Amino acid sequence: MARYPATPTAHSSTRLTRLPAAKPSQCGAGMAGFLAVLIPILSLGMGGVELAHWMSLRQTLSLALMDAARAGATRQARPQAIADAFEQGLRQLYIQPAALTHALQTRRQRLGAPWRIHILQPAPAAFRDHADASLNGPRQHPGQALIRNDYQAQQQARRIRQGWPQGRGPQSDATIFQANTLLMDLWWPQAPMLPGVAAIVRALAPIHGDPIGRQMMQSGYLPFRRRIRMVMQSHPAAWPDLPDGRVRHAAPADASGDLQAGSPPGITPIDPHRELPSQPPEQTSPGAAPETPAYPPQADPPDAPGSGDQKAGGEAPGICTP
Repeated sequence: MARYPATPTAHSSTRLTRLPAAKPSQCGAGMAGFLAVLIPILSLGMGGVELAHWMSLRQTLSLALMDAARAGATRQARPQAIADAFEQGLRQLYIQPAALTHALQTRRQRLGAPWRIHILQPAPAAFRDHADASLNGPRQHPGQALIRNDYQAQQQARRIRQGWPQGRGPQSDATIFQANTLLMDLWWPQAPMLPGVAAIVRALAPIHGDPIGRQMMQSGYLPFRRRIRMVMQSHPAAWPDLPDGRVRHAAPADASGDLQAGSPPGITPIDPHRELPSQPPEQTSPGAAPETPAYPPQADPPDAPGSGDQKAGGEAPGICTP
């Protein structure tokens, strides 16, 4: 029986070769290179998701703040109505009521107030300048100050004739148009989605210029700030701040975006030197309509928007994000 040789010989048709052994220093080099590329790519992808979440959150907060401004404009700038409307608007972020309650409680434990809205206009000083004691509007108590929302052009003309420069009050430096404009700032703390970002936010907290934003960053939250301006559709009333700090009045730090002393859209300027009758002229014929009185009668007329259509906007200069 023929036997085949155990090892190839020179006369064999095939030749077996042995691969060289890998050097110990090259073991795992491919995996290390893969990880070196994967980590930056994953970081960029997760950062893009975080940024997209911030952009969506900005829009949602703006809509919730608009709902709060509408409630304030139609309910005499009452802080409780503003707070209720804003938290109702947060249901767009937290669909489940339990999730919204948990989010607010967590922020309340860390920050004292889960969010903050500052009413910049009408300021308390505006009520000392423009309050109308003869106005028969709804009041919480008899001594509550009210600012008349109608006949604003006539009120502006009367203030100018009294010697107020451009109709601005001596204490508030605001016109009757500004006193009938609701201007609010919102501060919302948002927890970052990416792990490790909260530590970076805490490290950057000392460089924030605002005490409220600095407090939020020290707790690991990103402070989002939004601003809205809306014309009042009711007589503004002087209300106390909410005890929990969610809605309070604050002096406007930046008045550059406020309404100017000129007449807002929808109101024709009145010559302040023209004599205005103290009583409306009587109707001369059965078919003729009476003219609009220059000054409102003692009886409170129905609420009417005296300064144009509703106007909202005027956002703050962006959000405070890295």
